[in-house]
Amino acid sequence: MYFRPVRSLRPAFFSLLLLAACDTELPIEPEESLFSEAEIRILVDGNTVEAVNFDPTFMGRTSTSTVEVEYGDTLNMVLILFTSDTTFFNISPDSVPFSKQKRNVTLTVSYTPGAPDTVDTGYLFLVALSYLDTLKTEPDTVGVDSLRLAGVGQGYFLDMEMIFIPGRTFTMGIDSASAAGDIRFQDEWPAHEVTLSDFFIGRYEVTNIQYYEFWKEVSPDHTPRDTSAMGSWLDVALNRPNFPVIGVSWADAMAFCRWLSLRTGERYTLPTEAQWEYVAIGGQRREFPWSLLEGETDTTSAENGSTVYANIRRGGDGYTFTAPVDAFEPGTSAFGPLNMAGNVWEWCLDPYDPNYYRSEEIFVDPQGSTDPEHQTFKVIRGGSWLDDLHEARCTNRAALAPENQEINTGFRVVRLP
Repeated sequence: MYFRPVRSLRPAFFSLLLLAACDTELPIEPEESLFSEAEIRILVDGNTVEAVNFDPTFMGRTSTSTVEVEYGDTLNMVLILFTSDTTFFNISPDSVPFSKQKRNVTLTVSYTPGAPDTVDTGYLFLVALSYLDTLKTEPDTVGVDSLRLAGVGQGYFLDMEMIFIPGRTFTMGIDSASAAGDIRFQDEWPAHEVTLSDFFIGRYEVTNIQYYEFWKEVSPDHTPRDTSAMGSWLDVALNRPNFPVIGVSWADAMAFCRWLSLRTGERYTLPTEAQWEYVAIGGQRREFPWSLLEGETDTTSAENGSTVYANIRRGGDGYTFTAPVDAFEPGTSAFGPLNMAGNVWEWCLDPYDPNYYRSEEIFVDPQGSTDPEHQTFKVIRGGSWLDDLHEARCTNRAALAPENQEINTGFRVVRLP
């Protein structure tokens, strides 16, 4: 956009315009993208203004004014600042990277008149070159980063926390001896070495309010199933925002991941079965995420009939159906994610093959069998509020038709570096 100088008024002045250049791939409603919603203000000498007026000056004499731009903490962007006419007006600095620590920037605006007894009008543009939704609190190789899906301040899980999981080789599955030869567990045989690359995984299962942000953009497609127990999807989304989304098919979950990828420019997907189990066991052999390792004294875990740190059937946990995604903190995986056991079954990327562990392949970042005979079902992991404790074991494998929308099945996401 370009504005030519206007020569009809006595003093020279800047009009300060705020324009948001959002990435077209980001499904953000225009009213959600206004800078006014992001708490951006223009101040001169501490006062909010709409224009910066310069006193008339003689030819060759430059006058300056100090302008402050204040912005809130809801934007992650780079401000590009430029004027409509660089012949008469100058701005310094001309770009400002966003900083969570620095909430304002001071600009110096200079004006040099073009001719005596004339007026020069210029426009100062503040453009959000990239309106990104990723708000990182740690480097990409440690700790947590947080994906902001919508506004803040409502107490909802709108920030999708992603935990960095360092890849390495671990033992997946169990030996038949460990299961006392019980054929119910034979799809977990044999224990085998798997090597994984680094990845991020959601600290929590995807919540109703997070899925609702996606659903608003794609409705009526990918609408979760209504349930007689909990009500219609929309009521559930708004009245139980911090609970895991349920009644979603494998295709619904994958569509959410694709939307998330387009929105952020990152690579989101469902966890592979190997990634899911690695996180659940905390990288070491555990029956449940809260189980102690060999040699440690176990006084509280479910193996000896004491406390169960999961939302399961007959668990006496106080929840008739699902529980909030941040419930059962004592049952957290050693890596940090919650509810890897119980609450909802979680969709995995892989097709289900009961004999996959007995294949001869070298397991490096495995994504399941490619055998056409075993493409009918997808893997689900973790058990749910509707299942007994043995279904919540870290190594337990189950299968579900990808089109099914069950009231005890949800998902969490993985981000690839």
